[in-house]
Amino acid sequence: MKLTIGKHDVQLTNLDKVLWPELGYTKGDLINYYINMYPYLKEYLLNRPLSMKSYPDGINGKSFYQKDCPDYAPHWLSTYGIFSGHRKDIINWVTINKLSDLVWVANRASIELHTWFSTTTNLDKPDFAVFDLDPGSKSSMKDVVDIALTIKNILDEFNVRSFVKTSGKRGLHVYIPVKTRYTYKEIRSFLQNVAEMVIKLKPEQATVEWRKNKRQGKVYIDYRQNGKSKTLPAPYSLRPTSKATVSTPLKWSEITPDLNPDNYNIKNIETRIKQKGNIWETLLKIRQELPGLFLGLLLFLSFSLFGGLNTFL
Repeated sequence: MKLTIGKHDVQLTNLDKVLWPELGYTKGDLINYYINMYPYLKEYLLNRPLSMKSYPDGINGKSFYQKDCPDYAPHWLSTYGIFSGHRKDIINWVTINKLSDLVWVANRASIELHTWFSTTTNLDKPDFAVFDLDPGSKSSMKDVVDIALTIKNILDEFNVRSFVKTSGKRGLHVYIPVKTRYTYKEIRSFLQNVAEMVIKLKPEQATVEWRKNKRQGKVYIDYRQNGKSKTLPAPYSLRPTSKATVSTPLKWSEITPDLNPDNYNIKNIETRIKQKGNIWETLLKIRQELPGLFLGLLLFLSFSLFGGLNTFL
């Protein structure tokens, strides 16, 4: 089947292929979802290198990542070449800069849209920082919520605005929009300081230990994900879960102990947006300074004086 979008023809194949066996959703449903969601997705995809993860045999089959654009891709597909120090060559990353790009990616059964934290206009300077909160074996959703709210309260103390979304699985992602003046190293340093403060406040619940066997089942605060060529699922990206969940932007008021990420899925996300609007509409319009060099001193004073954060955590 050929779908004409603007000036481009996109060849669609195997539209009846079932990708979510428990629910019966097909590749056709996947493509329709991304077409309908493109108005809300596009600003988070524009000019961001994309790591494609395809599930040709559905979510229970084998999957594979692909960074380099394949040779058989159409000539009109948006790409951006980036030198790879590891491979010693150029990787032609796909970028989704128009609807036909997204439909072509979706036709590869690329359920998830994993994008960079920075854009091709300034690859070394991200425009947001992210905490990826990953629950451990002994953690509940309530623990993840508690850690997310603790992070928000700390950021609020420093007048740093933050946004939150479900990961689409068991975790949460906390986004901090920033001015494109900070390196990835500076971003990680800031996030590490905040994470270590959370651990001092919640030692039984949180950890920054990257080795899983050392985490003691706690919520892992992953700040290391903030790095050049690292990716996370974009807002409104589908996930390969049995419920066909969506990585969904939420209001902070929705981050409660009874939060269930399964409630945000391919079936109801469009209705949610119509009812609540595009909650993250302003995220990429906000450009914030970070406390930077003064953060360490602020943290020390906060703990030493037993004020500020201790009054509400």
